[in-house]
Amino acid sequence: MKKLKIGLVLFAGTFAFQELTAQNISGKLVDENNQPLPYANVVLLSLPDSTFISGTISNENGSFTLQATSEKQIVRISSIGYATIYKPIHPTDMGIVQLTSDAQLLGEVIVKGNLPVTRMKGDAMVTSVENSVLSKTGSANDVLGKIPGITKTQDSYEVFGKGTPLIYINGRKLNDLTELEQLNADEIKNVEVIRNPGSRYDATVKAVIRIQTVKRQGEGFGFNLRSSYYQSKNTDWIEQANLNYRHHDLDIFGSIYFSNMKYIQDYTVILKKRGTQEWTHNMNSFNDNLSKILEGNIGFNYQINDKHTLGMKYQPNKQLSSDGSRETYTHVTTDNQLYDEIYSTANNYTDDDWGHEINAYYNGIVSTANIDFNIDYFQNGNREYSNVKELSEKYEDRDVHSIGDVKNRLVAGKLIVSLPLGKGTLAVGSEVTYTHRNDDYLNEENYVPTSYSKLEEINAAGFAEYSQNFPWGDWSVGVRYEHDKFDYFENNQHIDEQSRTFDNVFPHLSFSTKWGNIQTQLSYTAKTVRPSYQQLSNNVSYSDRFTQQKGTPTLRPTIIHDLSLAAVWKWLQLSLSYSQTKNWILYWGELTEEDGSQTMLTYRNWNKSIPTFSAFLSASPKIGCWSPMIGIGVKKQWLTVESFSKPFDMKTPVYVANFNNTIELPKEFIIGLDANIQSKGAYQNIYIEHPTGSINLSVRKSFLKDALSVELKGSDLLDTNKDYYHLYSGDYNIYQKNSYDNREFSVTIRYKFNTAKSKYKGTGAGESQKNRM
Repeated sequence: MKKLKIGLVLFAGTFAFQELTAQNISGKLVDENNQPLPYANVVLLSLPDSTFISGTISNENGSFTLQATSEKQIVRISSIGYATIYKPIHPTDMGIVQLTSDAQLLGEVIVKGNLPVTRMKGDAMVTSVENSVLSKTGSANDVLGKIPGITKTQDSYEVFGKGTPLIYINGRKLNDLTELEQLNADEIKNVEVIRNPGSRYDATVKAVIRIQTVKRQGEGFGFNLRSSYYQSKNTDWIEQANLNYRHHDLDIFGSIYFSNMKYIQDYTVILKKRGTQEWTHNMNSFNDNLSKILEGNIGFNYQINDKHTLGMKYQPNKQLSSDGSRETYTHVTTDNQLYDEIYSTANNYTDDDWGHEINAYYNGIVSTANIDFNIDYFQNGNREYSNVKELSEKYEDRDVHSIGDVKNRLVAGKLIVSLPLGKGTLAVGSEVTYTHRNDDYLNEENYVPTSYSKLEEINAAGFAEYSQNFPWGDWSVGVRYEHDKFDYFENNQHIDEQSRTFDNVFPHLSFSTKWGNIQTQLSYTAKTVRPSYQQLSNNVSYSDRFTQQKGTPTLRPTIIHDLSLAAVWKWLQLSLSYSQTKNWILYWGELTEEDGSQTMLTYRNWNKSIPTFSAFLSASPKIGCWSPMIGIGVKKQWLTVESFSKPFDMKTPVYVANFNNTIELPKEFIIGLDANIQSKGAYQNIYIEHPTGSINLSVRKSFLKDALSVELKGSDLLDTNKDYYHLYSGDYNIYQKNSYDNREFSVTIRYKFNTAKSKYKGTGAGESQKNRM
């Protein structure tokens, strides 16, 4: 026992001595443009044998901390594309450490300055844009369309196999994709694509795109102007001005944006439903909608010193007008006999309230801890007035007036604290979001009941993530706990059976390493998809005399378990993903009358777990003045649904291919020729019946040392970007063909003077809840 006591005393003394002699080493890494350098490797080595002691990576601000345990140690700092440097551990506060490009490693990238390089870095696949041919392609919209693994859909972007991503610019979440068109390509430093986001992101986030901009030097006033004119079957235009004033550590910025856009759609629908009778609706419809939008922002960023920054941003926005109209001709049969011929018109007018969004943030280093705090407030609302006139050949005519009144409000806060722990870095944090939504529907003729609903939700989350670097690879592990309390009120009465509480744990694990010239990352994560507030609303809206629509307040969140592998070799990139999805939310038609005459369009959970697989391979070589990006991908699900009491196989894979080309010519001419195609195949309970795709051509010319640029562009030149799909949902099936006014020609003029990109570092909070609104 005496020997045991002596041993414990010696052990405790040794441990105490190590703690007393341990020193916290800290610093901030920047590149040659003094831009923060994230995800660089910072390793502690012993002397004289250079044995690995511990390691970490720099965070998004380039800051790092680690713990030295002996005077005979040294710090090695390295990052792909930069020369490795060694620093003594004294002074312990290294301050600003600048890394320089390794010309020998980057080879022709430095010499020619026009080859976009994609590489693995931390949890992301990073494509460099600055000084590459991508910086000359126009706007951020043009850049994202040429990034490996990103495809542009009708109204958004998709990370292949993952779905719609969150997009950040300098750590600030985009709530409006029009901001991408406002950002010039030459202002982008790099684009990071995260296919399996970690625990610090909301569990609904399945993919993230982070855009880092170039740090502009200089002070004073600067501006960036853009004007675009679009001609298709109609004329659209966009006007925009970005302003910035910088003096020492104070940065004041603002912008104003106006768009006048008309949306046109022709569609043909063949609708079949089967009760005791079989009904068929053949519909031909023409839609157009004119929208005028005014947006702006104003804010400031103040850098107190190298370790502390704070700022605030206010964004007002308003849809000045939104007028839509629809004409529909419907031929209705029952059991193959004519039932009716109906001509209908619908006119919609939306009266939007001013939307307001405020974000305030603080980012700083206290001792060895990095603190990132954000608070957000958000509100908007609108009233949609609708008048549907139905002229029936055999039955009564109808004149239906309805009003949909929606108001949203959100308050959110998010805190992340990162600090060194052992030989790695621990990040812990929490996020709390409160949302309130009023959703009222009024129909004066009472074809559907008038209803007043209210939705309140509190989402509280806590998360922790630990990462560590080793000579043979890097790994991170994290967990996120989310408590979600949802209360549903109808006519001011709490509806107990439609109000629920969910408690979920979402783990995350990733490992990355390098095999010769091949960089790889393997990751697992659990995610969720929460139904939107519109999907949860119990309000019934009028479509036509045969069809009504409503949400489903009892919808459960979708749960996804995902295993992904990513690899990069020189100019080749590969992404693989396998997932199991439970409670998938499907769009569904339910018969409300036994004979099949009436249908309610709604949503349902698919209770079975559905396996899905995706793969995407891309190549981005450089051949003289030609920079192609070729990508091919496949998505497949294993799902069988019932259609008219028979099983229908929804397992046909969907194939996609992209072929983007950028050609640099003398006199600062840039030519872009992009093509994409998507095959037939199945997604959820929708079968894509016909291949679709488009071809786009652009010519860009710069003047006045790139201060002025003019771009001519033709989009969907062959008018082939059309949708053909079949929705299968029990006794209700739809075949629909959509034609859009996508073939258009545009002219964009940009002029910039003394532009200095804002240093704003607010990342926002409650982002997933804003998207659901």
